[in-house]
Amino acid sequence: MKVKMFVTQPIEASALKKLVSCLQVEVHPDATKTIGKEALIHGIRDKDYLFCRLGDQIDADVIQANTNLKLIATMATGSGGIDVRTATKFKIPVIGRDISKQKEGYSGIVEETADLTWALLMAVARRILEGDRLVRSGVFPGPHSMYLLGSGVYGKRIGIVGMGKVGRAVARRAHAFGMGIFYYSRRRHQDVEEIFAAAYLPFEELLQTVDYVCMLPQYSAETHHMIGERQLSLMRPTAFLINTSRGPVVDQEALVKALRTRKIAGAALDVFEGEPHPVLPNELIAMPNVVLTPHLGSAVAEKREIMVNEIVDEIIAFSRGKAPSHPFNPEVLERE
Repeated sequence: MKVKMFVTQPIEASALKKLVSCLQVEVHPDATKTIGKEALIHGIRDKDYLFCRLGDQIDADVIQANTNLKLIATMATGSGGIDVRTATKFKIPVIGRDISKQKEGYSGIVEETADLTWALLMAVARRILEGDRLVRSGVFPGPHSMYLLGSGVYGKRIGIVGMGKVGRAVARRAHAFGMGIFYYSRRRHQDVEEIFAAAYLPFEELLQTVDYVCMLPQYSAETHHMIGERQLSLMRPTAFLINTSRGPVVDQEALVKALRTRKIAGAALDVFEGEPHPVLPNELIAMPNVVLTPHLGSAVAEKREIMVNEIVDEIIAFSRGKAPSHPFNPEVLERE
């Protein structure tokens, strides 16, 4: 009898084909939003495996709804959103993707996230979405009209907050645009300064200096609401804020206020407070100088194909008795 598995969202066809060849698979059909708790609990009641995605909340209530689960697998490389402690209590292995064993040159979703960051910066600066809506409504002001003036990007000053892999990838793009590159990070990066002629600045000084602030730090208690009312008041009134890190890095209420009072020129956000089910203020949604996307950092077909097949191969190997490469609670497997 085949192992029964519940998948919380539709997955790529190549991966699904592999799974159904050796497991009995039920897929939650709604790809428009993260699965709710009620549907999740209903889906796993009679299943052996659970396959979830980043953003799914696998809390104690969900796990206790079926303590006979034999595996929880996530497409993520971390266990965020999964109550590993409760899973361990019921001896349920939790596994994810193991990027440490990827082939040389594998970049995770670094370039994809940097691409999106740059796309958001360009879109909010040049008012791309407003222009799109204008044309679709039948309004065409013409090439010399004053109606939809945007802000320049080439040669301007960018501030990158968090000089990790994505920060460096954004710096490469900024360098190609002839921008003055400034950054703030927990430590200085001499190589970045030499390669991109970048300058390190203390955080608040950076905010006062640049035209574009790109938030790319790792999310932690230290970076929670790193951008708040005070920080927004330091930014130039012609400056833009771009956040592709995590929603709570920015105090959303303070941002709305700053936009309303024109403390800053605009914002572009791919991440939000309250994910995976954020409820955005109507005022924010209505603002024309704001670009909003639904956490699209990894939403690139080629990369998702790789990501989903990595974890599907791990699931199938586990079903055949092989030890997983990246368990989050290895002590459960050691007891077996």
